[in-house]
Amino acid sequence: MSNDSPLQTFSGPPPRGAGARPGRAAAWLLVSWLLLSWLGVARAASAAPVAAAAPKSAASAPRYVVQIDSPEALRAPLQRGLDIEQWEHFRGLREQQLRELVDAVPRQARNVLEALGYFSPRVQASLDASQQPQRVLLKVSPGEPTRVASVRLLVRGPDGREMPGLAAELLRNWGLSVGSVFVSAQWQAAKGDALLRLNTLRYAAARIAESRAQVDPATHRARLTLRLDTGPDYRFGPLSIHGLHRYPASVVRNLVPWSPGDAYSQARLLQLQARLQDSGYFANATVAAPLAQARGDELPVTVDVLEQRAQQFGVGIGYSSNTGARTQFDYADLNLFGRALRLDTKLRLETLQQSLDATVRLPRRADGADYSLDAQVQHSNIQGLTTRSQTLGVQRQRIDGAVEAVESLQFINEQQQISGDGISSSMALMPGYAWTRRRLDSALDPRRGNLLSAQVAAGARALLSDQDFVRLYLHGLQYIEFNRRNQLVLRAQLGDVLSRSAQGIPQQELFRAGGVGSVRGYAYQSLGVAQDGAVVGGRALLTASIEGVHWVEPRWGAAVFVDAGDAADSFRALHPVVGYGVGVRWRSPAGLISVDIAHGRATGATRLEFNAGVSF
Repeated sequence: MSNDSPLQTFSGPPPRGAGARPGRAAAWLLVSWLLLSWLGVARAASAAPVAAAAPKSAASAPRYVVQIDSPEALRAPLQRGLDIEQWEHFRGLREQQLRELVDAVPRQARNVLEALGYFSPRVQASLDASQQPQRVLLKVSPGEPTRVASVRLLVRGPDGREMPGLAAELLRNWGLSVGSVFVSAQWQAAKGDALLRLNTLRYAAARIAESRAQVDPATHRARLTLRLDTGPDYRFGPLSIHGLHRYPASVVRNLVPWSPGDAYSQARLLQLQARLQDSGYFANATVAAPLAQARGDELPVTVDVLEQRAQQFGVGIGYSSNTGARTQFDYADLNLFGRALRLDTKLRLETLQQSLDATVRLPRRADGADYSLDAQVQHSNIQGLTTRSQTLGVQRQRIDGAVEAVESLQFINEQQQISGDGISSSMALMPGYAWTRRRLDSALDPRRGNLLSAQVAAGARALLSDQDFVRLYLHGLQYIEFNRRNQLVLRAQLGDVLSRSAQGIPQQELFRAGGVGSVRGYAYQSLGVAQDGAVVGGRALLTASIEGVHWVEPRWGAAVFVDAGDAADSFRALHPVVGYGVGVRWRSPAGLISVDIAHGRATGATRLEFNAGVSF
């Protein structure tokens, strides 16, 4: 390609950057190096074979020095693309070889610059032999960069007809927009992204039929043309499953997010693979639809799974500033009674609270619903209130993208004791519904996005409850990332129990505040209704928090925060208190770990608050 031509056209990929063709000089150097090594002149190279590939390691003193006079942004690409940069420490380089390397510099520099969008550069290279080491001088004036003048993107469908709607959709996500500098790597990436989007949508055999970049050096404009062929309009064919020994095939089939005959979608293949890996039954799962196995317009799907061990044991220790030191024992049976029922049990021993949980989960049904049966025994002694409760519940859960919906029926029998006084009891049979939407970029370490949760539950004296009530709860989180180093976290909670009195309502259905995840600077659940020297739950809750985080390093950050809120027996009785402080954040492999020094303005106390993970 010559820059003297008025119009330059690239069919297929644009020209490769400099260094793709080392030229006669590089070949001469390689042959000379091999001969010298054979004769024993370069013994150091024979002791270190990598020297032939990286001659700079052959000696510490340079044979010559390359000086590049160019804009700063272009210096590093030029250094990477010039052959002469690779041989400056090679002591066996002859003068003729050096001059041939210098002669190749302008061509190689132009190749580098053209790949970066500069098609009319002025390049001068010279050798100054009057100094030792010698100086190779490269002077570059890149000129005006070439910019994209137009993008013509065409999509031809399975029937050979144009699909302007699909082409317009691809253009909305096109990475090399009109007016931007025409960079070869970005041109290649934009074409690859467009093809990948077609593959992901539904066209497994999509291909690039034509790609052309017409560059006019005189006007510094590039006109881009890309034509894509979708290939056949495949549909999902039969499903074959390999690797099942313990569980029935329904465990896999009920997770499939399509029906036979539905339009093919790579995104649905990935969705099935994620569901299999998240189900708990499999240590590994892969899903594929090889084009070679296509039967007409049907694309068979193959699932390969590696089953988990049926029985699993676990033990852990930890600490929370809310409930103190913790020891936890877990046991799981993934094939209870040989029917793929999942039993999960957990014994949790904390300073202020102890519990034993058991959950039996059924395999997901064909309608996408998950059913489970839960039982829990719990004891706690917090802020002068001792509670013992026994809970039984059944729930139905459905997850549709970012939305999780749970319908439940729960029975609670609870005994309460305040500051060592007599024991009272309450019970409730509660149907409930919970709706949660998660739009977060990460579950373990969210940086952007939001979460919104709403819950409603009710009890009635006519149905095994000691009080008529309706419990409402709202919870919201918002993560705002200004840039890679600065983040804002907003949190709010609102709760209300509609009833004539709190008497007869189990304490775990009432509200208390304070501690991590609530109002920092105040002891865990210390904000509520004062009663006989203890703090008990109330029917109203309101908390809010604003926190700014500055990430000093990718994994370490500093935080400043202000929390406010209170719990009381009515909204009129709420007297929100304020807590504020500073903290440290660590993005650990297991999730976010927070350590805060929080001051409660209402009490004057300063507390150390510790938390691992994010409360959703």
